Amino acid sequence: MPDNQKRGMLETFLAYMIPNQSEPFWQYAQDVVTEAKRRGAPFIDAHRDKANIYTWLAWQNPPGRQLHNAIMERILNPQHPQP
Repeated sequence: MPDNQKRGMLETFLAYMIPNQSEPFWQYAQDVVTEAKRRGAPFIDAHRDKANIYTWLAWQNPPGRQLHNAIMERILNPQHPQP
């Protein structure tokens, strides 16, 4: 659960639920978002965590799940230990 001490929004917290086996794709999604921003993607820096998680969710099966569906369908793992 959020500890109300770390910065971020809901998507920041949910990134802790990405399963270990998806870590390489999670890192790549962050790299892609960074490159998109460098190329002029119009999202603001405060929304980078949103861009990261929705990019990663677009690559899942099925792609583009909403956050609550991703948890219910175990695409995101609510039991994953937080780092």
